[in-house]
Amino acid sequence: MASIVSTKKKRSLSGTFTLNKTEPIHRWYKYDEGYSSEFIVNEFERLPIEAETLFEPFGGSGTTPLVASQFGIQSFFSEINPFMAFVTETKINTVKASHQKMDQVIGQLLNLKSNVLGKLEFESFIGLSFDGFEKYYKPEVLAKLLAIKKLILSLNEPLSINISKIALASITIKVSNMVKRGDLRYAKDSEKKQEDFDVVFHFVNKLDEIIYDIENHSESVHSNTSFIHSDARHVILSKEVDCVITSPPYLNGTNYIRNTKLELKLLDFIKSEKCLPNLHSGGIMAGINSVSKRRNIPIILDEVKEYVTQLEPVTYDKRIPIMVAGYFYDMDIVFGKLKQILRNDGIFVLDIGDSQFAGVHIPTDAILSELAVKHGFTLYDEEILRTRRSKNQMILSQKVLRYRLRK
Repeated sequence: MASIVSTKKKRSLSGTFTLNKTEPIHRWYKYDEGYSSEFIVNEFERLPIEAETLFEPFGGSGTTPLVASQFGIQSFFSEINPFMAFVTETKINTVKASHQKMDQVIGQLLNLKSNVLGKLEFESFIGLSFDGFEKYYKPEVLAKLLAIKKLILSLNEPLSINISKIALASITIKVSNMVKRGDLRYAKDSEKKQEDFDVVFHFVNKLDEIIYDIENHSESVHSNTSFIHSDARHVILSKEVDCVITSPPYLNGTNYIRNTKLELKLLDFIKSEKCLPNLHSGGIMAGINSVSKRRNIPIILDEVKEYVTQLEPVTYDKRIPIMVAGYFYDMDIVFGKLKQILRNDGIFVLDIGDSQFAGVHIPTDAILSELAVKHGFTLYDEEILRTRRSKNQMILSQKVLRYRLRK
């Protein structure tokens, strides 16, 4: 009985990023909103077709394309967050290329480690303006991050630079004044220990982990991935693919862009926080911060009208009914794109969770299935990965929906 329970628990965890924390290459950057490599391996192994190509419309930290690459499957992806797109390409394309230049890349990383452990010259960075982001760090912490970044940019091997940037970005929240508890926020005193602010210790540990993975696991990456477009609603591929395996943004208000603002700034993807709203509003309308004057009021699809009607008189924020309408409107457009991208008899695997607002249950899986059917998809299998309780004790679930496309 114990082994059965253990298997069930592991299957439940496979729908989260937890198992990836110890997986080579996957572990380079912790992405709380992601799922595990084991989940994707399981989906590849149970595909009813032979897959040679894959498209991932919501790339995230690249779990799906990386596993695809380890299966020798050519992948394509889109991702609205430029930092996460960088993480994905680095963990796949850069790692694959590094295997061919192992000695040079490892030599550069070891040299960087030596320089960081030596006398790190950070004093000149103390007190510098960081476009408003200095408030998120202790002055000495930010100075050390910027000093390490300067050392990284002085490397003469582009592969080593990209890998080192991931190492630096991966410790950014850890050493900052912030924590991620669902969303990124200032840490309470009890949520940080003094050792959390040891920039050199955490960077060197991460670099050692990455060096180990390159030396021992880079040969596992067999195929490159290709970034196609930031927005899944505007993707055009020159050829059809065999399958799509993805987890779109959940309809839960999470601001996936704001949660990575420290990494976006540190690696120069944004200049200031004023850049964040434009990035966020360019994606699927999955959070209330996506509802703004930068976007038109969405069309309310017939499949969603009853829920919008229920929400309007009871919700605590007038943007929530608009967000719900916009989410399914946007996902309907994505499904239309997937119909064009997938070949006939292609497989579409969707990981999704339902939501509730002000006690109104939004059966996201059921509504998305209705939309998928309109685009020629047939649901042939579904599975509940795990259940959870909302703050008002409503039971919500995370499901895997498996479709086949008939053109």
